[in-house]
Amino acid sequence: MDKKIYSQEEFKKSRWSGGSTTETAIFPADSDYLERDFIWRLSSASVETEESSFTRLPDYDRILMVLDGSVVLAHGDERSASLQTWQQDSFDGAVKTRCFGTMTDYNLIFRKGCAATLKLVEAGSRASYVEQNERAEGQEASYCFYCAEGYVIVTIDGDSEMVHTHQQLVINLGAGEDKKISVMGEGKCVMAEILYRRSSLVAEEIPEEKATVDDFKTAFKLVHGRNKWSKILKGEKQKDVWYDEALQKKLAFLDKTYITFIVWIAVMLIILAAAAACDASVNVILAMIVIWSILHFIAVAPLIYTIVLPKPVKAHIKKVSELTVYERRIYDEQSESNERVDKLLRKYPSPDDENRESYREKLKNIFR
Repeated sequence: MDKKIYSQEEFKKSRWSGGSTTETAIFPADSDYLERDFIWRLSSASVETEESSFTRLPDYDRILMVLDGSVVLAHGDERSASLQTWQQDSFDGAVKTRCFGTMTDYNLIFRKGCAATLKLVEAGSRASYVEQNERAEGQEASYCFYCAEGYVIVTIDGDSEMVHTHQQLVINLGAGEDKKISVMGEGKCVMAEILYRRSSLVAEEIPEEKATVDDFKTAFKLVHGRNKWSKILKGEKQKDVWYDEALQKKLAFLDKTYITFIVWIAVMLIILAAAAACDASVNVILAMIVIWSILHFIAVAPLIYTIVLPKPVKAHIKKVSELTVYERRIYDEQSESNERVDKLLRKYPSPDDENRESYREKLKNIFR
């Protein structure tokens, strides 16, 4: 377990189109909201204009609680929510959300795949235990208390922390770590509970290992299984396999630099030069070329792949049905991408940022 109280001096403040935002906590602590590399983020924002649009966050879900004021949230053309003080609404960060009215809110943003709740806790003189949702095996948990009024005393297995107005307490529990948490005091606080498997929400780190025969076999399949004809023959089976970002990067490097082709040509030229120097017959030259070509495609090219690719190679190849939440997000993004469209967008950007997505969709339909 680790815990920390964040004071106003430690909060990160910024402006947005509708007002200002104060980040009270983010996890992991070294994450950056702008980089979108966080698992969850807590903030309090002021909405100062009568009409405003929330930033779209496709990879995240959100829960917003009104601390002061009243607003109506319109989530695309799907639904709306009218909120008064202490009321909340949960919504998909990918949906275009407009806000009508002014308020001060408390906002939880969490990566898709997490389970999260916000709850108003009114502390009294007698301690009340926090109800914790059941965690699945391997899940970690964060319990966060933002004091909106007065003060609260949060006790974790006998260890107490006093949280004053506008302070944020964050308690992080590891997988399998259980703690009794209670609250008392004189005030109101907003409690956030976030359950997550960190490994499924961020890129998996695979330690590099020494090359093995198994790596060579996998490299052989990659050399001869990624060409056009192989993809046609494999059909749907090919679509069920996904290479992670590390493997894709190395494969792109091999494709872009034509290393295996250059090696084949280089040795071919050496053979021809040697044959010319020895005045070898045409049959001998042809035989040497055939032997070298077979040797290259059977052994040399796979060996080059084995040297360049991250090892163990198999660990970087997964079935689409077995992807983690993070990997599924990357897979979906790649499935939606269109290199020709992206080049056109860079060269001829949409004249109106508001309609950029529809502009992109039109181009995709043209070059599908």
